[in-house]
Parts: sequence; C-alpha cells; structure tokens
Amino acid sequence: MLNELLVIEDADVHLSILRKIAVQAGFATTGVNSVDGAMSVLRRRNFECITLDLNLGERSGTEVLQLLSDMKSRTPILIISGSDDQTRDVTVRAGKILGLNVFPPFSKPVDLALLRQIAADTDRQRLVKANLR
Repeated sequence: MLNELLVIEDADVHLSILRKIAVQAGFATTGVNSVDGAMSVLRRRNFECITLDLNLGERSGTEVLQLLSDMKSRTPILIISGSDDQTRDVTVRAGKILGLNVFPPFSKPVDLALLRQIAADTDRQRLVKANLR
C-alpha cells in the first residue's frame, strides 16, 4: 500500500517537482496550491505525510498549521520553503507549541532520502499498529 502525501505548494514548478520526488520515494501524492485547497482536502482525507510551503500567495502556511492543530493531527509535517532559516525555525517551534508533528525545516529542493526514510517509518508504524489489533 502506498503512503499518501499531501503537497501544499503555490508555485506550479515546485509542486510538480515535489510530487515527482514523492512518487520516487514511494508516496501516492495529492497536490494543492493554496490555503483554501489545503483546508478543503484536509477536512475530507487523511494523509501519512504533508509537505508545506510557508508562503502560499497572499496567505501563510501557518493557517494550515492552525487547522491541523484544531484537528489534533499527528501527521508528520515537513516545512519546505524558500523562506529564510529564522522564519522556518520559528514556524517549526510554533507548530510544536500547537502540538503538531513538525520535522526540522529545510529549503527547496527537497531531500529524496528524507522522504524515503519517512515513507519507511510510516510503513513500520502501520505494521506495528496492525500487529497490536
């Protein structure tokens, strides 16, 4: 079974690149390019992992973090952004304060090895949960 990854990125080129890399890492992907698109899909579906750009046009990825917190999400969130290091670090700290499972931030382009590791970890967690039932 493929892991489901939500890619939230407003730049079409980056969205396409992230989705291609995610597929190579073993994910089935859904891509959205706005805060509204992210909120809509997150209310309807669950994902094993989320990549989040911080600058989504006129709005901020922090709005998505707030929604995920309200939903009590434990989904791993990868902050992938062209923002400066300080902005990414502050956002991760805010995500952790909100009780979210936010990974250390990194800049574009995304690290394929990291996505593969997250996919493997998600598969192991699924197996453990299945064996506990």
